[in-house]
Amino acid sequence: MRGARGSAVWLWVLWIYVAPLCAPWLILYGVNATSPSVELVRGALPREGRREDRCTWACHNHGCSHRPRLPAVLTGDAYLFGGTIRGLFALGRAFSPDRARGYGAANLLVFCLLWPGLMYGLWVVFWRQRRALRALRAGGRR
Repeated sequence: MRGARGSAVWLWVLWIYVAPLCAPWLILYGVNATSPSVELVRGALPREGRREDRCTWACHNHGCSHRPRLPAVLTGDAYLFGGTIRGLFALGRAFSPDRARGYGAANLLVFCLLWPGLMYGLWVVFWRQRRALRALRAGGRR
């Protein structure tokens, strides 16, 4: 019985702590590895022509002229999207006097470190609280 309990704890640790850290990288690698047109490691933003039917890197690099599919409160320059971009440029000034490099560093910090770190922390707290509540409901038995 001791071995089964140890295995359950080990699986729980893998699910809670390891899977959320590994899964995004595995998915990213899988998507990039199966797409022949995508370089796995890039040294610069891709240069891609504008298309009428969908957004491309041209929209990202030079601004999008397509009709938005989401409400203006999410995509407009005066609202969430524009505020996020302005905030990233402002934060970027703390990293570099070069506007583009500072923005890039701020973008990486916020969207690759802080936001995923917050989500990971909330994930761990959720599972710990769930486990504690189940233990309380079971009368303290685990």
